[in-house]
Amino acid sequence: SKVPIIFVSSASDNVSMVTAMQMGGDDLLPKPFDLQVLSAKVQALLRRTYDFGSVAPLLEHRGAVLDTGDNSLSYEGRKLELTGVEFRLLCLMVRSAGRVVTRDMILEELWDGRGQFVDDNTLSVYIRRLREKIEEDPSSPEHLVTIRGIGYCWE
Repeated sequence: SKVPIIFVSSASDNVSMVTAMQMGGDDLLPKPFDLQVLSAKVQALLRRTYDFGSVAPLLEHRGAVLDTGDNSLSYEGRKLELTGVEFRLLCLMVRSAGRVVTRDMILEELWDGRGQFVDDNTLSVYIRRLREKIEEDPSSPEHLVTIRGIGYCWE
């Protein structure tokens, strides 16, 4: 994840600070702290993490161009309408091109963090709908291939 993480802790020793960084933290703020210091640290992390002025990154692979800035997909020159879950699913598959992505990995990725989730049966429906939008013959997919008993692969 590229989400910046600031640990707030009553421990301020070097071991605690190193442990926080090794766990994926970007900074550690020992208690007690001043709110202005916290605000400055958050602003600095956001400046470094998100370049708001840059062009949105594009994911491209085998005719698919995903614009993660506006959640749009162009496939072989035509713009396709995708739901939010379909877009996130396709981004995951394109980022993992050539590698098998397990159903569990996909379900974990599609969990939205607000308690709404995609279950196993719903995932199959999203895969089918996505294939209908991007495959010439959805029943014999060339791009979003099923790896039986494991998951899927973007070929």
